[in-house]
Amino acid sequence: MEGRVANKEYKIAVIGSRLLAIGSKLSGVTESYTVTEQEETESLLRELLQKSDVGIIVITQSLIKKIRDRKLLYAIDNSLMPLIIDVADFNEPQQETDVLRKMILRAVGIDINRMSK
Repeated sequence: MEGRVANKEYKIAVIGSRLLAIGSKLSGVTESYTVTEQEETESLLRELLQKSDVGIIVITQSLIKKIRDRKLLYAIDNSLMPLIIDVADFNEPQQETDVLRKMILRAVGIDINRMSK
């Protein structure tokens, strides 16, 4: 699956379990990876962050928790391009995170929760 921004096409990459990888391939995602180990996850994320044709990286929350490299965690939290979205894997409870709020804060620099107070 690809998206188009300013006449440039960007790919969506998915990193997660085998089931998530298969499901994403069925939906049209061409960059789908199955990983389980910390080193493998960190290496793949570094590689995808360097690719100029990847616009969105979807990664499971359980894999994000395994990452120990502080610089990589900082890059994940602050990356606008590619945008990194963490999701619950199949059979994994969804964490209570406000994904939209985090994206707005990252993109615009405004915390929408503080605006309403």
